[in-house]
Amino acid sequence: RSSDLWKMATRGAKNGLLDKWKIDDKPVKIDKWDGSAVKNSLDDCAKKVLLEKYKYVENFGLIDGRLAICTISCVFAIVALVWDYLHPFPESKTVLTICVVSYFLMMGVLTIYTSYKEKSIFLVAHRKDPTGMDPDDIWQLSSNLKRFDDKYTLKVTFIGGRNKRQREAEFTKSVASFFDESGTLVMDVYEPEVFKLHDSLLTERKVK
Repeated sequence: RSSDLWKMATRGAKNGLLDKWKIDDKPVKIDKWDGSAVKNSLDDCAKKVLLEKYKYVENFGLIDGRLAICTISCVFAIVALVWDYLHPFPESKTVLTICVVSYFLMMGVLTIYTSYKEKSIFLVAHRKDPTGMDPDDIWQLSSNLKRFDDKYTLKVTFIGGRNKRQREAEFTKSVASFFDESGTLVMDVYEPEVFKLHDSLLTERKVK
């Protein structure tokens, strides 16, 4: 169980675009029947657009929060294990009870955190003000792909640094639109969709 928590905790300019974008110098190719792999590959590429094309700076606050909760939970599990080894049951009964109850309480906190705070957000990035005078603009990416469904939703959220106003744009399309028959992600099709979402919010911000 503790190992699963650690795995969960560590999950967290258009010019010169490549004809087919690559991650780690390899084409993005997955098993197109694996829903999780499909979603993760689309998420990773959308994330890379904001971080590498627009040069935004990633904020790891959400991931750090999840990691902190999971770390505390693991500490309770380890303390229970070590204490029971040093003081065999029933001498360890009180400490074991405290650790077990605390562990499951932290699991509840983690569930609330991922459901209401983290939600489906997989990237929080900051756009630094060139003058250094105004607070950073915040960009968030979130997505959804239901099990046994081919409809992928990508949402881009913009939060203004000065006025804190929030605006959103999203699209929902079949994942088949973005992958070829071999399961390779076609960035010539997917990347422009991400740019459209981003630029629709950026243009609105400039107009206002």
